[in-house]
Amino acid sequence: MKSKKEKAFILTGIIFLAVGLLVNIRVILGIIRTLTSDEPESIGIIGGADSPTAIFISESIFKNMSILEKAGLLLIIAAPILIITGIVKCLRTKQHHAGGR
Repeated sequence: MKSKKEKAFILTGIIFLAVGLLVNIRVILGIIRTLTSDEPESIGIIGGADSPTAIFISESIFKNMSILEKAGLLLIIAAPILIITGIVKCLRTKQHHAGGR
């Protein structure tokens, strides 16, 4: 049986994910448009794992985003963490109750 605390983690994660997606609908549609366009809109960068390239890419992505869109991305990142934490807590609680019988 799930306790209220575990359900709260899962529900909060789902809400964060939904709000983050709604806030960033413009960004998501832009990414889809870029991926499905006939011609590339940018050049490829070789060695994308090094620090200067990562800084350049992140700066170019976040430069035109509003603070609300940045907060939405943070919610999207936090959502899976909360959902997984809630699921793990539910499983551990269930395992604890099954072992006690």
